[in-house]
Amino acid sequence: MGGVSSQRVAFDAARVLVSAASSDLCWWLCGELGRCLGEGYEARLLETRLRLEHDDVYYKEAGCWRAILEDAFRDRPDAAECLYRVVGPLLGASAGR
Repeated sequence: MGGVSSQRVAFDAARVLVSAASSDLCWWLCGELGRCLGEGYEARLLETRLRLEHDDVYYKEAGCWRAILEDAFRDRPDAAECLYRVVGPLLGASAGR
């Protein structure tokens, strides 16, 4: 995967997903998550979106997503590369969080 570890992808993707969950980008990311990891992950991102509307849980959600993604990548290493192609261009947008 071009020298990027699946753990790094999980860390970066978690930040991007949680940062974007409360934006219009969420809907696009849901589709990309479904494509890379499966439909169940779409629902999880929407659950994150709902939690962020009611509480200040950014860091808790990011930690949960990191663990979720690390588990997924253990079962499907190819999914890390797929998701990296999705979140890589968005990393600068979530860096301020």
